[in-house]
Amino acid sequence: GAAMSSSPKLSATPVFKLRLKPSEEVPRIKGLKADAVGSLTFDLERDGSGAITSGEVIFYVNYDFHGSVDITGLHVHQERKGKNGPVVINLGVTTFSDADGDGNVTTVVAGVTPALLQAILNSPRDYYVNLHTTVNPGGALRDQLRSPQKR
Repeated sequence: GAAMSSSPKLSATPVFKLRLKPSEEVPRIKGLKADAVGSLTFDLERDGSGAITSGEVIFYVNYDFHGSVDITGLHVHQERKGKNGPVVINLGVTTFSDADGDGNVTTVVAGVTPALLQAILNSPRDYYVNLHTTVNPGGALRDQLRSPQKR
């Protein structure tokens, strides 16, 4: 893209701040001392009218399981708080082990449809981020999306 934009509002990059917790899982996971913080960033290309034409999703998360963990997946799911729903963005994490359970995942996903990116921006509370492990294959840490900040 060009270094300058004629419209600052079109170049704003939505950033969803994340705080994933076991208490947000459905059903709630008791006794798991773990959490994660991070961000989900939409790097968007827009046309002259402001409509999204393409975009990448950049996911950055610092997790702490206070002990060995096997992480099996990281996804954006579609469903409101208190319910489980289908994966709509697979953040491309393949299973890996972390001996001390304290680490970082950074991944970029291209090819997400403009319609899905716009739907998440229109109604972020209908989507959540879920980190899955071998011990909790349905999800160990979860956070519902809220309105994004602009960067």
